Amino acid sequence: MSPYDELQRLHAEIRTQLDELEALTARPEPPMQELSAVRLALTRASRARTMLLDRLYPDLIARAGQQERTDLDALREGAQHDRFASTKHISSWTIREITTRWDDYRDASRTMRAAMRERIGREVSTVYPLLAETGTADAEIRPGRA
Repeated sequence: MSPYDELQRLHAEIRTQLDELEALTARPEPPMQELSAVRLALTRASRARTMLLDRLYPDLIARAGQQERTDLDALREGAQHDRFASTKHISSWTIREITTRWDDYRDASRTMRAAMRERIGREVSTVYPLLAETGTADAEIRPGRA
């Protein structure tokens, strides 16, 4: 599978999990078993996307023009902030905290979902064109390499 296809697949998986999380948090009471499964699936897909992008960045930066490099640098810096915020969110919102403070969790989850969707939008507008331009869209992903 090409990096382009894999990134699209991971973005679709993350969006699906975000939609599921949105539906679950719309419920009046916390559906903990389902919620835990969706949070785990979302974390795994997000981590896989991060690892893929980390492997792709050096090649994309090497081939990109000045504006694209600036955009990629901003995306990478934003990723560090987003990872920190995500880690803090996950560690703060334990099962006990979610159960005890369901309405607060719903608000926090809404904020995180919006940030993740916005991040995917930036990745799509920045990375997809570069993958297509550099020919990386057609290259096959090999373990440990992009």
